[in-house]
Formats: sequence, C-alpha cells, structure tokens
Amino acid sequence: MGSANLQFHRDEELLLMLQSGEHHAFREIYKRYWDKLLYIAGKKLEDLSEAESIVQDVFVDLWQRRETLEIREQLAGYLVVAVRYRILNFLARQHKAEAYLRDTARSLSPADHSTEEWLGFEELRGWLEKIVAALPEKCQLAYRLRGEGYSQREIARYMKVSEKTVETHISRALKILRSGLGQLISRMWMMFF
Repeated sequence: MGSANLQFHRDEELLLMLQSGEHHAFREIYKRYWDKLLYIAGKKLEDLSEAESIVQDVFVDLWQRRETLEIREQLAGYLVVAVRYRILNFLARQHKAEAYLRDTARSLSPADHSTEEWLGFEELRGWLEKIVAALPEKCQLAYRLRGEGYSQREIARYMKVSEKTVETHISRALKILRSGLGQLISRMWMMFF
C-alpha cells in the first residue's frame, strides 16, 4: 500500500499496520508527529540537537517495540508522554552530571587536590581529546569552534556551510562524545565495583 493513501487513515489503523511491520504506516506516523514532538522537546530543552535526538529515540523505540506495543490511549498522547518521559530522564541525568562535575571541580582545585585525582582528571581530559581528534575533520572543526564560544551562524559563515550543516556536525560530535564517555564510565564502574 502506498504511503500517499495512508494520510487519510486514522491513527488506530496505522497502529495496527505498524504492529504487522508495515514500513509505510511507520513513515506516516513519523510524518504526522515528528514536527509536533520536536516542538515540544525543543521548547522544553532549548537545545534543538538534543530535542531531535530525543524525538528520534522515541520513534526508534516505537519501531523496535511495534509488535508488543499496547497503546491504550490515543497515539498522539502516547508519543507526547514518551517524549516528556525522555526529557525528564535527560534533565535528571544532566543535573546529576552537573552536580558531579561541580563536586569534581571543587575537589580538583589547586588548594586541595591529590595527585591521584589530578592524574585521573588529566587522563579523562586526554581521553576526551583523543575522541575529539578522531572526529571527521569538519565535524571536529564545528565542535571546537563551538567550544570556543562561536555561534552556529558564525561557524556556518567561517566554514562556508549552512547553519543546519553546522548543527548536524555538532550533533554528530556530541553523540560520538556521549557514546565514548558512556564507554569510559562503564569501564571505570567495572574497575571500582
């Protein structure tokens, strides 16, 4: 069945088709709700890159769980709740990370830091620098310029690309860094526990 015909289907019908693995139904749901969900996430997070990542994750989850989904309310409501739940998880993780970084920064002040802590901090910084250095050239450039405080518009002008391209480069860099940091934390967790 072509995707053009699906625009007139109700959400309940699309869900039934999705549960039987029809890609066209998934595409129609995606097309129907992507912008709305991105608006909700973007407004709450004020970070378009992170908002896109959250909405994308919701849709990936929807596809992966399509056969076992039990949506008792309206599809729109289900998707909005899924996005809000992921936003809350993201904000909670971010808050914990910020608290950890504040505590770490305090303990690494020149007045009272042990050699071990300082070496650990330097090792982490070196490890992150390796990840950044391994990024694709344009992705790395956009990320480093952002780190120096340049706006997306300024970076786009400097790199002679669109702001959307800059956003894509930075988003890609952040995903790679998050993944790398996650691996490092997992390794550290295994070492200490």
